[in-house]
Amino acid sequence: MAQSSRKVKVGELQPGMIIEEVTELSFDYAILEEKSLKFLQTAFKGAQAELVGEGGKRLVPVEDLKPFDPLQGIVAIPPDLKVAKVVPGLAERLEGQGLLEFKVTISDGQGPATHTEDKSTPPGILEVGSPQASKRFEAKKEEVKAFIETLDKAEENRDKSSNTVEEMLDAGRGGKYSAKGVETMIDSILESGSSPAMRAIAGLKGSDQTYAHCTDMSVILQDCYTDILQRTGKKPSEANARFALTSGFMHDIGKSEVPKDILESTTRFAPDSQEMIIMRNHTTYGARILTDMNMPQQAINVAAYHHVKKDSTLLTSYPQVDYKEVMPLARLASITDVYQALIGRRKYKKNWVPGKAIEFLLSLKDTEFDGRMLDEFIESMGKFPVGSLVKLTTGDLAFVMALAPKEHSGRPVVALVENAKGELLKHQTLVDLMVEKELEVVEVVDHYEHYNESEEQAFQIFQSIRVA
Repeated sequence: MAQSSRKVKVGELQPGMIIEEVTELSFDYAILEEKSLKFLQTAFKGAQAELVGEGGKRLVPVEDLKPFDPLQGIVAIPPDLKVAKVVPGLAERLEGQGLLEFKVTISDGQGPATHTEDKSTPPGILEVGSPQASKRFEAKKEEVKAFIETLDKAEENRDKSSNTVEEMLDAGRGGKYSAKGVETMIDSILESGSSPAMRAIAGLKGSDQTYAHCTDMSVILQDCYTDILQRTGKKPSEANARFALTSGFMHDIGKSEVPKDILESTTRFAPDSQEMIIMRNHTTYGARILTDMNMPQQAINVAAYHHVKKDSTLLTSYPQVDYKEVMPLARLASITDVYQALIGRRKYKKNWVPGKAIEFLLSLKDTEFDGRMLDEFIESMGKFPVGSLVKLTTGDLAFVMALAPKEHSGRPVVALVENAKGELLKHQTLVDLMVEKELEVVEVVDHYEHYNESEEQAFQIFQSIRVA
């Protein structure tokens, strides 16, 4: 009987298939830990591990894997291994171990007809008027409506959270550290489901250097962290969201020991200035403070190492530690921290818009940031994050309201707000670029420059969008 190979997700494994490779692993494998390492070396003895690093991809025997190796996949799996032969119950066990996608050998005729296509092929653009297009559009419309309904509460939560961070740092200056105010704000954010809208507002309104920065960083970190868990086969819990929010809100708590005249200065300090040396110590202060507060180890790691770069020789990398000491959440936090600093308001620099900030982050891949983690962050944020102002091929301007699949990240759902003549529209039209294949995004527009009648004009227009 003839055989063929294809990629399948873990839920599509069927008895009789032979596993050749593991092509996708969960977020748990971003840094190899002892538990995962022991499982792999036992179950895949004799196979080759595919590692990815600065020198590109390389293969090592699974038996030679070490903690913190940047594992991307497992190849050349011996066909006589017990785990290579798919039997009833194997898929559930592999999924439980965080193995999500495989290359398998399949005998011709095996499996249902619905699985004959290559699952690795990205979905195509949908045809206007097709049942699939109509169903998708209705679902996206409801998603956008629900999002819009959270905007007012999100703006309120963002303002209150920023004040809470300021109060926490001020109390810390007097030696009274407490997470109670932050915990109250986290309750409000989770109860209202407002973090996606807060994330969009962060890109539309900018922020101050410290207080709103912590707020924006926390909701972006939480959204991306839980999204990555979901995407890698984990079911995010409220505890996951709460933990990420807490880590974000308190990542700069060490700035309570930085003099306020330095912290709130409108001057850009030189890298070797005394002020910058004092400022850089906030990571060490933060780790000590959170340790004294009995915070979780990963939150302490975020506070201590969110400025550590993959290339530790960079002037912007501090403190000086081996990059292996930086936990996965802290690696994600370091990306989030820089992204927020780019889109945030500073007295000494211009705000970046989200789409441009994403482009810049890509230029730092595998130098400042863990490449795999950066890929995960950008997939969560989108090529054009929600709230981005974009120009379409027609010349119309639109705000991004919902993201597209990864394979078509340049085709989000948008709301038209201005026609090609420069006239603001009283009635906005929702357009799904996954369906309207003649339309494309041609550029990201700087909404601060385009809508400059007031500091918040762009946000006010965005806030006024209504979907029928």
